[in-house]
Amino acid sequence: MGNSKEIVEKIIDSIKNGEALDSIKSKLSITDANWYNYSSKAYNVYFANAKKERKNIKNKMHVSAASINEINDILNLNKKLVDHALLLPIFSTTSDYQTINKLVGKLPDSESEILKIIGELTFKPKLRAIQKNGRFEHLIFFKDFTKLIDAAVLSYYRTNFISCYLTLVPLIEGIIMRWMGYDGSSSKPKFAEIKKFFKNSAQRQPCPYNPLFHDVFSKACHKIFNDHFFKDTTTGDAYASFNRHLASHLLKNDPFANKENCIRLFVLLDSMSEIFVYESRIDDPKFSVRNDQLEKDIDLFATVILENTKETPEQKMFGTSI
Repeated sequence: MGNSKEIVEKIIDSIKNGEALDSIKSKLSITDANWYNYSSKAYNVYFANAKKERKNIKNKMHVSAASINEINDILNLNKKLVDHALLLPIFSTTSDYQTINKLVGKLPDSESEILKIIGELTFKPKLRAIQKNGRFEHLIFFKDFTKLIDAAVLSYYRTNFISCYLTLVPLIEGIIMRWMGYDGSSSKPKFAEIKKFFKNSAQRQPCPYNPLFHDVFSKACHKIFNDHFFKDTTTGDAYASFNRHLASHLLKNDPFANKENCIRLFVLLDSMSEIFVYESRIDDPKFSVRNDQLEKDIDLFATVILENTKETPEQKMFGTSI
């Protein structure tokens, strides 16, 4: 079968050639017990090569790409944001990054301002339409939840943050479980395995597209899920009560189903879709969606937002606002 280095190189070459993981394991006689070790090594080699290639790209002045330093800056920004159960949204421009980065140094006082920026960016009607028509409707473990995501978006625009949050909480976990292969008939994944899902991404895909940004989003998601969303309530409180156990069991009276936590959930959902595209090694469907395919949803979302110029029942009942 060859030594470890040769096997790792064969894994990488085979994935680049489009071979399925099961076929690669069989061809190289890699058992499930040994796959963790080989896939982790392959990921590290592939990641290191990507860093070298990125450095070479940036040396070509006619090519536009984030530099290693810029990517490290985003990683460092996310390390500060995840303490507040946040991360930089997938739609962020350089300007967005710079604005948020300036505010991060003023946390926790600047948290509301950061959330406002992230919320306005995440809930732009056109971006939500792009995510729906160019991502969720095309991705295997997301597409069955499109109507639920629509319901959550509309609830957010109507300032019904309670309905938005309680709709998304089980959806997030449902996507992860399906991604793990659970179909309702097989053994349900253990909670400890669900918590490690993004940390163990190399087992699913040792050679993701855009590995440097895959690293950015998977590390942030892992931290948010483990330190907050999936945190065992017996070990302490999640930041801002951003915790699925509170929503599932209503263990405390903390006001968790609020606008801020809805923003956190959508940023997570969008980041999960980004990771999925990288791991699937597919052409990102959002880049082929046409403007005419977006118009209907943009108009619907904009109509709901405009209705908020008058005081809605939700605003009267819950004292909310967009």
